[in-house]
Amino acid sequence: MEAPVQELIGDFLREASVGGADTDVDLCLQRLIDDGGSSSAVLKRDMRRLLERDAHGFLRSACRILKVCSERPGVASMLDLLWSSPVLLSSLIDPTMLSLPTAAALAKRWVALDPMLDIKLLEIGFPSGEVDGETVAEAAGWKRALEIVSELPPNRHVLQPLAKLLRSPDPYVRSKAALMYARASDNLEWVRKMLVDPDVRVRANAVEGLWKTKIASAGAVFKEAASDPDHRVRINALLGLHYMGDTGVDVRAALEKITGGPNPVARAAAAFAMGRIRDAIYVPVLESLLKDGEQQVRRQALQALITIRRHKQRDGTPSPPAEPLPDLELAGTNEISSTETPS
Repeated sequence: MEAPVQELIGDFLREASVGGADTDVDLCLQRLIDDGGSSSAVLKRDMRRLLERDAHGFLRSACRILKVCSERPGVASMLDLLWSSPVLLSSLIDPTMLSLPTAAALAKRWVALDPMLDIKLLEIGFPSGEVDGETVAEAAGWKRALEIVSELPPNRHVLQPLAKLLRSPDPYVRSKAALMYARASDNLEWVRKMLVDPDVRVRANAVEGLWKTKIASAGAVFKEAASDPDHRVRINALLGLHYMGDTGVDVRAALEKITGGPNPVARAAAAFAMGRIRDAIYVPVLESLLKDGEQQVRRQALQALITIRRHKQRDGTPSPPAEPLPDLELAGTNEISSTETPS
């Protein structure tokens, strides 16, 4: 087994959260790992039998054992067996085992070793290719799969499964799929078609998916989206124009106009966007928003001011935000992307 793979699995097992000991499985696996006298083939055979009887119990026992000691004779064989088993991959989207930031960080390392990781995670999260009558546990799994895959580098090979998810009746699935589809396809015409979607989250996420595009004509799509009736779509479009360096639209004036509007959710979102741009020209309007009558507006304005001042201290160059514009109205579900028209 290559060293990067061994390190990845070892970190996975050490980071995973597991419950109390399963005495029978723990003792059996520990005995196998400690048995340095067995041949590698016999050791793997016996471990495989144990894994086949109870894959999740095997994994949890492996976690408990590795947290205590990683220098035992059979550890390498155990890691090799886990790498070839689907249980490790399915546990990556199990929220009871790993926090989302930890799972995403591991996935970013994992995809360098397995370029098809995104496809595999979507297949596990959506075994039938869509969301239909899921249990609470299944819902947690497919949501987690989408969240992790959205953190991975965009790849065109994921377009087909995303196209299926774009037909999902679940609004969260559709909006998240729109974000990833837009990023992976980088298709301006597809994003333009999504601008008439009745779901604002899909429209906003489709626009956001173009934030890192290198296509010069994307400015026209952003300008079209900047006239959307919903503030989330407009703000994502204004951020897109900012990242492109397009001077055809006065982004500053447009954002400041939103901060002067009657909708507190829109004012807070505009303040957030100013913080993402990280330009000191927004300091005066943000300081005025600290006196806003709505707490969510004051909170976003303060956070934006902190971000701008920290950026000024580092004297760096503004870059696209790592996180999307928060959906303050819909509990943080503001995702978007652009790509080819799904078939």
